[in-house]
Amino acid sequence: MKREPELYLISLIHILGQLKEEVQTYYPNWNFNQGARGFVTYRLDREYGLQEIYEKTITFSLVKGILIEKGEKSYIESLIPETQKKYNTHTIHRWDLVEETGEMGDRKTRGPVIDVIRIDSESYALGVRQQVRGDFAPYTGLSPIPREERAPSLAYHKIGEAFKRFRPLVGHEEVFLDIGCSPGGSAYFLLKNGFRVIGVDTEPLSEEVKEDFPEGFLFLNTNYTNLKTKHLRGLPPVNWIVFDVDTASKAALASLLKLMNKLDECVGLIMTVKLELGFNIHDIRELEEMAKDNGYSEIRKSILPSHDKEFCLFITKAD
Repeated sequence: MKREPELYLISLIHILGQLKEEVQTYYPNWNFNQGARGFVTYRLDREYGLQEIYEKTITFSLVKGILIEKGEKSYIESLIPETQKKYNTHTIHRWDLVEETGEMGDRKTRGPVIDVIRIDSESYALGVRQQVRGDFAPYTGLSPIPREERAPSLAYHKIGEAFKRFRPLVGHEEVFLDIGCSPGGSAYFLLKNGFRVIGVDTEPLSEEVKEDFPEGFLFLNTNYTNLKTKHLRGLPPVNWIVFDVDTASKAALASLLKLMNKLDECVGLIMTVKLELGFNIHDIRELEEMAKDNGYSEIRKSILPSHDKEFCLFITKAD
């Protein structure tokens, strides 16, 4: 009997509920099959190609692909040569969701790759997915962005992961308006990578940011809800906005889009959406529509490995 086509997803353990709700909402013809330790499978309504699966947006998944088989380790390993030949894969990634470790294959490969996934002590899965630039490496339980010792907060990881995932086209010394910048993790990452930063917050910045980057950083001591274009007069023109504030997402995005429309050289936004502040899965589509209505044609979203209670929204005007 022909095996039903199945999809596998790898996510973060604590947001499997949101992932399942998102799939049910946007892909109701997929039937949930199994979920454990951040690993989820669905029986599909038909056969999907690797590229087609890749193009299906699932915010709360780190990776997604075609499930080949599940079973004991020796059985899964025996299937690798045949799978490599069938899908013309060139590298293997190994995920251990029990020990929270990972072993990377060739991260430069673009195209089909194999995932060997340890789900529990005796159970493994074999899958194939489309690897593209910006994918996250196999799960290690830590951020894939090495943290600078003097970076003052975990926001350093967050903005680094956003850059890795979305690959924004940012020129040297472009200016970021970092809203909610205290204590300075995002600013530290941006300054370290050669960008200029205008920070906005009512709380102070850490001394590490001031000491390590005496130039290239300006600070506005104000609440973002009071921020007007007049506060930015005489300052370098803003090219990008980074927003990381504990507030409801729809009202915040409406305010940010209004501000961005008045900043002639502002091309994009990197925004965290907090899941614990009244977020509903249907808000995803509403946030997308708000961005589209304001002329932003490239809208992407993804969870970040270091933060499981939020996701990152990336919007810009595609060329």
